[in-house]
Amino acid sequence: MIGMIVLLLFIVFAGIFFKEKNEIDRLKNVQVMHVKDGCYIGEAKTLLIKAKVEVTILNEKITSIQLLEHDHGLGQNAETIIEEMMKENTWDVDTISGATLSSEVIKHAVNQALQKGAK
Repeated sequence: MIGMIVLLLFIVFAGIFFKEKNEIDRLKNVQVMHVKDGCYIGEAKTLLIKAKVEVTILNEKITSIQLLEHDHGLGQNAETIIEEMMKENTWDVDTISGATLSSEVIKHAVNQALQKGAK
């Protein structure tokens, strides 16, 4: 009986994970070199996770990413991804292990902000 409950929960959460991952993957990719200087706000969300960021671009470089909002469930560790995005000067970095969906949502909030400044 407990095994069936665990299996059912696994199936439900796997379905939610893949649905949210598909929502994230449909966004258009933007490269920093194609973004005008300025500050841009971006948001991304799924059923369970939401992020709002402010991204500052100067001379084709990400100079600041501020996390204005992050509803993350268990994915608070994903917030460290901001440092990697600034270091690599791109939103397209590896996700944080153990906080994959939150990492993806933050990444795509940054990407959405960059889209607003696209040249």
